[in-house]
Amino acid sequence: MSNNTVDDALAYGRTHVEIGILATTICILICLSVLGNLAVIVAIYKSHQLRDEISNRLTINLAITDLVNGAVVMTSSLISTVSDGWDMGSLYCDLICCVNYCLIIVSMLTLFFISLDRYQAIIHPLLYTEIITSRRITMMISYTWVQGLVFCVIPAMLHWVEYDYHEAICAIQWHKERDQAIFYVVAAFILCFLMPGLALGFCYCKILKEVKKKSQVHPSVYQNNQDGSISKKKKYSTSSKAVRSLLIIVCAYFICMTPFSVTKLIKVSWENKTFLRGSLNTAASVIAFCSSAINPLIYGIFRRDFRAAYKRLICKVKQGGNPSNITTAHATEDDLDSSDH
Repeated sequence: MSNNTVDDALAYGRTHVEIGILATTICILICLSVLGNLAVIVAIYKSHQLRDEISNRLTINLAITDLVNGAVVMTSSLISTVSDGWDMGSLYCDLICCVNYCLIIVSMLTLFFISLDRYQAIIHPLLYTEIITSRRITMMISYTWVQGLVFCVIPAMLHWVEYDYHEAICAIQWHKERDQAIFYVVAAFILCFLMPGLALGFCYCKILKEVKKKSQVHPSVYQNNQDGSISKKKKYSTSSKAVRSLLIIVCAYFICMTPFSVTKLIKVSWENKTFLRGSLNTAASVIAFCSSAINPLIYGIFRRDFRAAYKRLICKVKQGGNPSNITTAHATEDDLDSSDH
């Protein structure tokens, strides 16, 4: 345990009850994150309808970041919580901080690219297959990881990282590196959060307006082409369901990450390290961890295609074999899956 950690533990150390509650909470979030996001990845791989939609590669990318967050970052946090300090060395501390910040950036950029994909699908549906190609999706995913890696290695290289007792994770010590870190903070905030966030908001505003406009088209306008009108109305109606699930994911992400971001902003703005209560830092970290656990639940609640894929996956696990009878049983539901895209 480092001197910084020892001082923090002596001054603000947790009781055994607090350690038990925090460790149990993190353990639950680890299970939800790992199993839930693994289910998302397997569900997409096993469902030909989900797999054939190339935009779901972005969903897989988001699920991978959440899965790794649960398996690596949260697990390290759990170990340090149980041991009431960091005993895994400074090198691993730097690594965990890099992974944590990289995953946060990749998640944000992936959400932006998902919104861009939906924007093209709903605003320019006739050009969608020409604009959103497999190659461009791959480029989007690659870009998220390149930018994430670039920004995450800087703090470790400049030795800004220490174990934060109250956050229960290795993090940049903003109060110590304020003069040097301010330029990094501004650049990271603009390029990794502000610009993607504004663009994401723009895309969803346009999408919601378009969906609302198309869903309100009067059927009589197409009375000479009844089949076409029904098809068009159904298309936009069901698109709104998919948009709603994605919008909920975006809102949930920002809700979970806002306390974490606000505490970081306060730390880089105020010299007094004890300005924030330790419990607030701990709560901010736990709420941020929640962002990796809730996405699979949102998919299951709001998207019929994922719900059907989850059911088949669960039945397959229970039966321990190839659920050919399940595929037949869910044939009607599969026909509806495509309507959610």
